[in-house]
Amino acid sequence: MLKRDDRIDRTSITTYPVVSESRRVGSPSVVSIPRHPFRRLWLRVHLYLGLFGGALFVLMSLTGSFLVFYKAIDEWLNPALLTTSGSGPYKSLNEVVATAQAAAPAGGWLESLELPSHEREVFKAWHKVPIDQLDRFRWYLVTIDPYTGSVLSRDREWGTYFVSFIYELHESLLIDKLGRTLVGFVAIFLLVSIGTGLYLWWPRSGRLRQAFTFVRGRSVIRRQYEWHKLSGAYGAIVLAVLAFTGVYLAFPTYVIPLVSVFSPVDDPSDERAVQSHPVSGQLSLSVEEAAGLAQRLVPDGRIIYIGIPPELTDAYQMAMHRPGDIRESAGNNMVWLDQYSGAVLKVHDWQTSTAGEIFVAWLFPLHNGEAFGLIGRWIVFFAGFIPLVLYVTALRMWWLKRQAHRRQERSPDDRASRGLFGR
Repeated sequence: MLKRDDRIDRTSITTYPVVSESRRVGSPSVVSIPRHPFRRLWLRVHLYLGLFGGALFVLMSLTGSFLVFYKAIDEWLNPALLTTSGSGPYKSLNEVVATAQAAAPAGGWLESLELPSHEREVFKAWHKVPIDQLDRFRWYLVTIDPYTGSVLSRDREWGTYFVSFIYELHESLLIDKLGRTLVGFVAIFLLVSIGTGLYLWWPRSGRLRQAFTFVRGRSVIRRQYEWHKLSGAYGAIVLAVLAFTGVYLAFPTYVIPLVSVFSPVDDPSDERAVQSHPVSGQLSLSVEEAAGLAQRLVPDGRIIYIGIPPELTDAYQMAMHRPGDIRESAGNNMVWLDQYSGAVLKVHDWQTSTAGEIFVAWLFPLHNGEAFGLIGRWIVFFAGFIPLVLYVTALRMWWLKRQAHRRQERSPDDRASRGLFGR
């Protein structure tokens, strides 16, 4: 965050120890505290991370700010496709699923169904369409009015409409798995930048108040430095949390085993051990029946998401929100049911989670701010603009100092000739 070099330290940033009157006359001179030998190294690391990685930091943070409210923005941009003005009872889940399956894109199948979270929201049916032999898919969204059962949209391919494009840009830089890896390293480099910036900013004894206040200076460089300093100091904690949680989202297969060393973690996304057992002559349960079983199992839960089993051995998967969950949008509870017998295959209960599972469950809600409700979302939203301020002020300081160095390097004869000929 803080980009300083020896020139700034000597000219506009250096402060001097306060010497009492008794020490000013006839007393030994005050010996200044030597700087840490690694300070120059951290300064260089911080400088080059900012210059070469700052643009990516800004891109990730601004797209992250947008995604805090991406669902609301999508509804605002496309009200006819994503909202309804109807009223009355909802259509049954069986009717909604049948409508969604009838509207499936060619070659695709219904993978999941998102239930409305408020009275104006619609059912969202997600379809998978294979595109090659490498286990790659396109995702299509079909939206259905919960009151009339009519299809509102059927050709929304994920990644092609505005908010999904921004989501993919933030998550993977639009280059799939390699992009996710790059985004993870950007988050790691941002953590290093925050750490080195805090080290360079850290106030000496008795200077704490000055470190958190804007110190007016005559030079433009000084003013840019003050904005850079204060933006980094006040935003460091939130930015560090966002960067750390971003590392988890990019590398969950590495983070979860690491957390498991200290406390067991059952990864809900690992469904290898959850399989239905087909019985000859027995039909699959309807979505309505499966949802009823899950609701009786978790009576205080609200079903948010239903995973539809496309294969014979796949299971119904229900995501449920219960009072006290930190994930308002998706809940922290999962139920897997055998699609034939309705037997409970697995339950992920937030209220009985281990310390490791609680730690992991907090990471995504911290990343998008929903862990602390609307206030948390707004904090994350505004925090996304801090790297922009840091980057602009850092570039401004670097450029001004570069220009100043160039002026100093001009020979006396060159300066004299410029003055003689009025240039």
